[in-house]
Amino acid sequence: MVTVILYVLGYFGAYTFIRPFLEDNSSITPAYITGLLIIYGAGGAAGNFIAGYTVTKNLRASFIVACAGLVASLLLLLTIGHGPVGLIISLALWGVSFGAMNLCQINMTLAAAPDTFEAAMSLNTLGYNTSIALGALFGGLFADHLGVRSVFWFGVALTAASLLRTLSTRRKAADPVPDEALVAAG
Repeated sequence: MVTVILYVLGYFGAYTFIRPFLEDNSSITPAYITGLLIIYGAGGAAGNFIAGYTVTKNLRASFIVACAGLVASLLLLLTIGHGPVGLIISLALWGVSFGAMNLCQINMTLAAAPDTFEAAMSLNTLGYNTSIALGALFGGLFADHLGVRSVFWFGVALTAASLLRTLSTRRKAADPVPDEALVAAG
């Protein structure tokens, strides 16, 4: 639950401000921003599809790779996200990573509480939705007081904290989930 809250706070803190970030850090048109968001969305679909396969092999590793991809994509946006190619790479990776993260975290919840999945998903959903709102709120505070770029550093810090939390814990709940128990992708 803590891991989910951290990555969702970081992700939505940054994602809420993607348009102002793109406008402030590159000289691209609104049409190009639309194209980038389409690339991001296609990446999300691809990430969900990829995770549909990888979670059956190693759920924990799938989550770690996806979380590392979130951290990397935000860092790439901050470092090479000033030009068209850097933006495409960053947003494609961001989409793939986030698409995979969602399927992984649902299946990790199932693995952690197979007998009480509905109750566990209720708690997961509560934490997830609250983190969306708080991520946007904290992101807004950062943007107002420190600039839009700081929101992405906020996202890096929290998604990295989620990754470090995952790496520092070893639990049976992260074992692969049997094929018949997996939550369907999409």
